[in-house]
Amino acid sequence: MIGYNALYHFRYPLVSRIPAADRLQVLLDMLFVTIIVHFSGGSASWFWPVYLLVTVEAAFVLPREREVWAMGALGGMVYGSLLSAEYAGVFANVAMPFADGTTRDILFLVLIWLWVALLNTVVAVILTFLMSVIRRETRLLRESEERLEEFIDSASDLIYSAYPDGELFYANRSVQGLVGYSLEELAGQQLFELIPARNRTRFMEEFRRIAAGGESDLFETMFVTRDGREVSLEGHLTLSRKAGEPVAVWGSFRDVTERILAQKQLYHLAHYDILTNLPNRALLLDRMQHAKSRAKREKCRAALLFLDLDRFKVINDTLGHPVGDQLLVSVANRLRACCRESDTVARVGGDEFIIVLEGLKERGDAEKFAAKVMHRLIEPHKIEDHELFVTGSVGIALYPDDDTDLDNLLKKADIAMYAAKGVGNNMFRCYDSYMDENAHRRFVMENGMRRALENGDFLLYYQPKVNLVTGEITAMEALVRWDHAELGIIAPSDFIPLAEETGLIIPLGEWVLRQACAQNKWWQDQGHFRLRVAVNLSGYQLQQAEFLEVVRRALADTGLDPQYLELEITETVVMQNPDFTVRLLDQLCEMGIHISIDDFGTGYSSLSHLKRFSVNTLKMDKSFVKGVAENGPDAAIATAIISMGRSLNLSVIAEGVETEGQLEFLKKTECDEVQGFLFSKPIPPEEVLRFMKGRGAHDKGRAE
Repeated sequence: MIGYNALYHFRYPLVSRIPAADRLQVLLDMLFVTIIVHFSGGSASWFWPVYLLVTVEAAFVLPREREVWAMGALGGMVYGSLLSAEYAGVFANVAMPFADGTTRDILFLVLIWLWVALLNTVVAVILTFLMSVIRRETRLLRESEERLEEFIDSASDLIYSAYPDGELFYANRSVQGLVGYSLEELAGQQLFELIPARNRTRFMEEFRRIAAGGESDLFETMFVTRDGREVSLEGHLTLSRKAGEPVAVWGSFRDVTERILAQKQLYHLAHYDILTNLPNRALLLDRMQHAKSRAKREKCRAALLFLDLDRFKVINDTLGHPVGDQLLVSVANRLRACCRESDTVARVGGDEFIIVLEGLKERGDAEKFAAKVMHRLIEPHKIEDHELFVTGSVGIALYPDDDTDLDNLLKKADIAMYAAKGVGNNMFRCYDSYMDENAHRRFVMENGMRRALENGDFLLYYQPKVNLVTGEITAMEALVRWDHAELGIIAPSDFIPLAEETGLIIPLGEWVLRQACAQNKWWQDQGHFRLRVAVNLSGYQLQQAEFLEVVRRALADTGLDPQYLELEITETVVMQNPDFTVRLLDQLCEMGIHISIDDFGTGYSSLSHLKRFSVNTLKMDKSFVKGVAENGPDAAIATAIISMGRSLNLSVIAEGVETEGQLEFLKKTECDEVQGFLFSKPIPPEEVLRFMKGRGAHDKGRAE
């Protein structure tokens, strides 16, 4: 009996395997109490209340009320049986020193038995009620705790708890699933070890502040997962107390990695160009403000460079937008490579870029940078199967030299860019106040150009080309002029770039082609002379799908023989898309049209490309002709171009000849033809006849 009690109390998991182990324990205790009562005086024993303890034990260990009642009743019956057996002499009375064990009064025995049995039964009933209440409350509490634990454990939020020293002792399934550690692995680990090193100090400060009783605020932190991935979290910490002392710090966080990523993406979309990944106009304004503040603080300068690509639309329309987009990306990468970390390059339009230079000491620093950019841009771009060439026009405005207002500074950089574009491709200009007048002039021209085309305000002037060997006039180059009512005669260098930007270059170019063909045909029909008429082509005209048809129609409508038409295409336009140009020039040559490469020497053509083109003439740019008489670098370049033309069996013409010294040099180097003010400035059609008569060329022209 004693051994069973010992096993029951100290090895209950083992004893619980015995069927009815709890009932057996109560019965054994009841038997033990009966024996004690018997040996302590029987009916006179003071140990009968121990039956009540057995009933109490039954109420605790037996789950069913009826079983408890039965045990209470059984206790009374066992006690009554003991008294009956002692009274009948079945068991001898055991006398005790402090009790009279000779009680034989049947009435006393019945009363004591009824008292014990009734009291035991009442205790059983009361205890079963109390235990049912306790068990129900305990069950409800346990169920509530289980529900709470299940809720916390299954919550989508990341919930964990740590001791005030940072040691983890609980983490719900969301935490375990996120970091990749089980609860057993997390328990005992320092919470701070889950925080990335760069965020750890701030998190530890917040944790210790909360552990010390501080108020909880929403904050962001990060966890490092088992595989090294960083997860962004947002939440707060709370402190649990017991008897006023801190016992645990609870963390409730939410995985906001996707939200933060989305915010970053939205910020990037709002502040960066999607194609080139450069800052856009919104971020540019912030960088400009930063550059201005730094210039004020450090007493230095900041510069805005407005860059616009030359003839980019030709490439974009000829080869398609995908190729154009890749070219823009290539340009963006080169611009970025030219800049320092403190500088900013932004894309603000289709082919427009703005560069912000900070911390400049001298005005010339911006000019040096612009020259660096232009040199970098002229290198060929490898896009798919194409080798593309692109240049840019750059306008420069400086803070605080040119203006202290950023909006005005940006406008002035834009004005300077247009001034650079007016000079020619691949040029840069610093802002000057005189450019404001040109800006107004440009505004007036832009508003009146379409109307001028409709009203016939454009004119054609002609400049002769002369054979250096025979002295004969070989061709007349048609040069367009604009007779503006307010501004007077406007040169093509002023309005052609504007026409290209507005798209009016297409109808204007077609008008020039038709007018030149018609004029030449009229001269021939009148019996004056038979010469080629040369027409300059814009790159925008070449990219037209119907360009060849436009040329055929102009020749057909005017009746001019194709051999009397010469088309001049600048080297830069030719090299922007060599493959496309080769096909186009082949078709023009098959028609019998004379082809010249204009401004030769300023582009970036190589012999490998040049020999592929179906051309008749190389037209040396006037910038090289200007200094040939001094026998410097210009003379060397001019000599090289003439020699190269001869080796390729091409005629070479020098434009911009103004002095006898230049003419003598060109004769010595055996240049084929010349053109310039030394012979004649551009003249209107009615003066061409007088000019030809003056040279004795009336009715004697030639075509080549």
